[in-house]
Amino acid sequence: MINMHIRGVRFSYGEPRPRQAAGSAGQAGQTLLEIPHLAIREGTISVLIGDNGSGKTTLLKLLAGLLAPSSGTIETASETVVLVHQRPYLFAESVRANVTWPLKIRRVRRDERRDRVDRALEQVGLTAFARRWAPSLSGGEKQRVAIARALVLQPGALLLDEPTSTIDAASVRAIETVLRRLADGGTTVVMSTHNEASAYRLADELISMAGGRLVPLRVNILHGSALDHGEEHIGRFRVTDGKEIYCPTATGDFTRAVVRMEDIILSTEEMTGSAQNHLFGTVRAVAAVGDELVRVDLDCGFSLSALVTQRSVEELCIAPGMQVCATFKASAVCLY
Repeated sequence: MINMHIRGVRFSYGEPRPRQAAGSAGQAGQTLLEIPHLAIREGTISVLIGDNGSGKTTLLKLLAGLLAPSSGTIETASETVVLVHQRPYLFAESVRANVTWPLKIRRVRRDERRDRVDRALEQVGLTAFARRWAPSLSGGEKQRVAIARALVLQPGALLLDEPTSTIDAASVRAIETVLRRLADGGTTVVMSTHNEASAYRLADELISMAGGRLVPLRVNILHGSALDHGEEHIGRFRVTDGKEIYCPTATGDFTRAVVRMEDIILSTEEMTGSAQNHLFGTVRAVAAVGDELVRVDLDCGFSLSALVTQRSVEELCIAPGMQVCATFKASAVCLY
């Protein structure tokens, strides 16, 4: 089920005022965001990635209703949508007082406030911190308090702007655990991040942005699990659909394997050489990406895409329905 639906959305700060100099960065009239279509599914984690200024925060504010689009529509199935800012402000009071505040100003009954605050603190793993002085907490703990403060409102959609920015690794994993549980429980989560590892670990859908627009991903994100070691320095990763690929050996609970589309070579027959992965698949789609590159989508028992030159496509006569071999090195696989 779709929770949030964007259609033909454009955002700018209005038309230029009279006598205003044209062309200056950030002035009124400049289009900051333009998204023809985006659908976000209920009970999933959608992660926005992109450089500073790519439009991630603007999109989150539009989804939260803090900004209104200049044109187009944003529809949401959730009655309550809450945005947690990158640097949330906490009052100089206890953790409980901070988490209670949104309910208190809404005049929610005291017994209901207590129950909802207790549950929110439990959800973020801060039950034992209820009486702690909020300003004394670490950055990661403060971020979890801010998430708890959002959760007491029982949002159908939780939006977060860089929730893992400038916090320690243990806090990052704690927040990731909280967000995964929320999504598994039916809450729609949309977050922005510069933390590539966190994005790959969490995302049910990765949304790449640049210049206020959505741009195609250039990586394959495979869901599954890392297996026991094979040869020296070579491990295996079992994709959810049952197929296996070779990857670098690694110790840990890895559930994502990432392969750049540019690192995959296509051929009509199996290639010889040092690359360990040779996967035969059927071409599902062929689409131009810019003037020189072409994206080729394959069914190899799981979905896999390669980014190759137009010349390669022409020389190999690649077309939908054709059988090709996708070749890439084990070292081209990154585990998260």
